[in-house]
Amino acid sequence: MLYYLIMMNDIEIWLERLTALYRSQMRHCANSEGMQVVHLEILQYLSIANKYSNTAQAVSEYLGQTKGSISQSLKLLENNGYIERQASAKDKRVVGIYLTQTGKDSLTRMSSQLLPNLKGSNNDVDTIKALLKKWQVTNHHKGFGQCQSCKFNLEPSRENFLCALTNETLSLKDIKKICREHEF
Repeated sequence: MLYYLIMMNDIEIWLERLTALYRSQMRHCANSEGMQVVHLEILQYLSIANKYSNTAQAVSEYLGQTKGSISQSLKLLENNGYIERQASAKDKRVVGIYLTQTGKDSLTRMSSQLLPNLKGSNNDVDTIKALLKKWQVTNHHKGFGQCQSCKFNLEPSRENFLCALTNETLSLKDIKKICREHEF
């Protein structure tokens, strides 16, 4: 029998270790609320998704899971009062998913346990963002980045921003949200 030794490069080694520790902590946090990790991931995503990215389809794409499994998780979260669905005022065919106060409170409790006392420097965040960008571009993954780093984000004034894709004005709060249409 032949054995192959696969050598991981330094980035793979440290990324794997960081991911394993983060997933372990996520399991612990989700269990503390009687949830599965995917439920925590959904709540996390919805807490940062903009109004174009808070749909079941976007959740499925973001988490890389099937629509069926996400649909079941969303149904459970909705039945337990963590999320609610609302039809868009502009297009009734589009249904947005929003955290309820119960969902926000649960996410706050889990988040406080997830990365306690770990504050990254701007350099740390920039390094992680650069790695993410490289990974997404190389593997042709959807961006799902913050509007503030998107090529469609324009800054007509210090307080207001404009999405060149939707031609809508965005606030400072809006540009911190995640968008499925994001492009570096």
